[in-house]
Amino acid sequence: MTDPHPPEILSRSLHDMLMQLRDPASADGLSTRKADGWSHPTPGGLGFRHEYDSNVAKGGWEFYELHNGICVALVNMVARRQIARNHRCDDYLALSAVLNGNVRLADPAGTDGELADGYCTIYGTGGERSFDTLYEAGDHLRWVTLYFERRRFFALTGLAESDIPADLAHYIREGGDYPIRNVPLSELASLTAHQLISPPFARAFRGSFMSAKALELACHILFGLSQPDSEQFGGRFEAEDHRRLKRAMQMIRGNIDQQISVHEIAEAVGMTRHRLQIGFRMIYGETVGRIRDKLRMELALDLIRDSKMSMMEIALETGYEHAASFTRAFKAAFGVSPIQMRKVANDELRVRHLASSLKRGSKVAADDDA
Repeated sequence: MTDPHPPEILSRSLHDMLMQLRDPASADGLSTRKADGWSHPTPGGLGFRHEYDSNVAKGGWEFYELHNGICVALVNMVARRQIARNHRCDDYLALSAVLNGNVRLADPAGTDGELADGYCTIYGTGGERSFDTLYEAGDHLRWVTLYFERRRFFALTGLAESDIPADLAHYIREGGDYPIRNVPLSELASLTAHQLISPPFARAFRGSFMSAKALELACHILFGLSQPDSEQFGGRFEAEDHRRLKRAMQMIRGNIDQQISVHEIAEAVGMTRHRLQIGFRMIYGETVGRIRDKLRMELALDLIRDSKMSMMEIALETGYEHAASFTRAFKAAFGVSPIQMRKVANDELRVRHLASSLKRGSKVAADDDA
């Protein structure tokens, strides 16, 4: 239920985030208190992680300024209460690849758009234009936003005006505002976004990897922007089709532990099985069955890392009747068994606790010396 008294809207512009990176406290590796949580510099000085207070959300978001001048924000959180935000990207082109979440975008001029599951939302703002969002309690939000400085876009990407749609080229050349556009994420774009959220490297390798993946994701998205969906998928999907596909995804999420057939899902949302499968490949990059398997594995990973449930309980919670079949599926998805993953998560937690204790001890000692 929507809170009749939503919280105060907190503003966080791209300029604010860049200034935070240049703050001496960040350079010294110090955490800073914010209105709704804590910001911690990431190793190597590439960026920072904002961790929400536990009563606000589980998880948070990260922001990086990559060495080639592209910025990236990585959001992975579950809201515990309403969170109101105001976003401004200060003459940058924003590309938001949404893996989880459906959030409305609105500005004072009445522009309406949406960050939607399986889409990339593209927009550009100039001057003081900004967007408001409202995250509802229980929303699982996971997306990657790339920011390209408008005046340097062609130098950063290596693209030419003829490579992109004329209205986007005009925005990059002249400035102003670029209206909200939603482009279905391809399978490769979704994979690249996942890799950005969970990069396999640290220190300098992490920055190089993320710079390469940011450009790769931008190529997938901008290429998709220039390709009509009728050419790619053999038939245009109208607004009602997209609403039905969203309902199908909600049905899968709400029944992740059940064995509902593709035919039952298609019938429930008023689509043929064939059209449902085409729509899922267009928007989510995979068939219904594979999307369901991915969602189950994502839930399993969260439960292994953040709960004390047994492996049998997690197997049942994610739709597997036998622990052995769950273990096989998990190992195929992540390369290690569920038990090995829990050990890794526990080891990481102990290391973080130790590092936090050492940091607090060092600060106390410094205060005493002062």
